Amino acid sequence: MKNTLLFAGASICIAVILGAMGAHYLRETLSFPAVKIDSWKTAVQYQTIHGVALLVLVALSKLFEGLDLKKVMTLIKVGMTLFAGSIYLLTLNYSWKIELLNKIMGPLTPLGGLCMIFAWGMFVIKVSKVEKY
Repeated sequence: MKNTLLFAGASICIAVILGAMGAHYLRETLSFPAVKIDSWKTAVQYQTIHGVALLVLVALSKLFEGLDLKKVMTLIKVGMTLFAGSIYLLTLNYSWKIELLNKIMGPLTPLGGLCMIFAWGMFVIKVSKVEKY
């Protein structure tokens, strides 16, 4: 659980930094188009929301006896890393223009999204099976 708390805190911190970078550096310094800025904002939003969600999941797993959320939290960590991380790199690749990067990172975005979808589905199933609240 400590590692998940550390991951969540670091992810939220990084999201704040990257959000500021997107709001100032990408738009003004690198002249990124609006669609790229929107992608960046989506990555920041998902990273922030899922970082906070991890904090809540740790608290819930401690609060409710028999609610094991380790797999859910692992899927969320993998998902948010793949989803947000690939979007950040794909957005930056607008300037870098590394063709191979698009081929590698492009498929990771939906894979990360699927991990987060599966995590939340697993959460619902696990909560429905808990008898003591």
